[in-house]
Amino acid sequence: MPTKTIITLFFPLFVFSCNHNQQKNIKDKVDLTEESAKSTEEKLHDRFINKKLESINEILSDRNTIDDKKILLIYTGFDCQSCVDKGYLILKSIKSQDDNQKIFIISTNANIGGDQERNEFYDFVFNDKQELIRTELKFIYTPVIIVLDKENRIVYLDFPKTNTKEQDIIKQIEKVISK
Repeated sequence: MPTKTIITLFFPLFVFSCNHNQQKNIKDKVDLTEESAKSTEEKLHDRFINKKLESINEILSDRNTIDDKKILLIYTGFDCQSCVDKGYLILKSIKSQDDNQKIFIISTNANIGGDQERNEFYDFVFNDKQELIRTELKFIYTPVIIVLDKENRIVYLDFPKTNTKEQDIIKQIEKVISK
């Protein structure tokens, strides 16, 4: 068989094979890009929704609230002060709209009183000195607002930032709690 005939017969197979591999590589890149496009917050959300928070009962001293839905703000002394203030503002807004909501602020910060004074929040702030919650959640970054159902399963979480529109978070929390 002459070389020209061999090339004519096998060239289409070679092109098809290369084209098929190229299409597969493009699909793999698209799938990878879609996964990469998820923000860190979305990945954390996916990781923690429906996770039961076991350590919460060790921190909350009011045993009457154990079987209630709860809204938590968790932060540390290393967090951006304006982001922590945004979290306080969100929880204060929720509490002002519905005084029956069970809201709790939990901090590992040594300057809790200063945070309370700055934010004019005079309810009790729980001190998680041993970072039980953050340890249980594999050191989730903070500040974080977490909504727990009656069984202490995480049903919602958000990371307040300075540019966060608190009304958007409040609406989302209200929607979650009303379920």
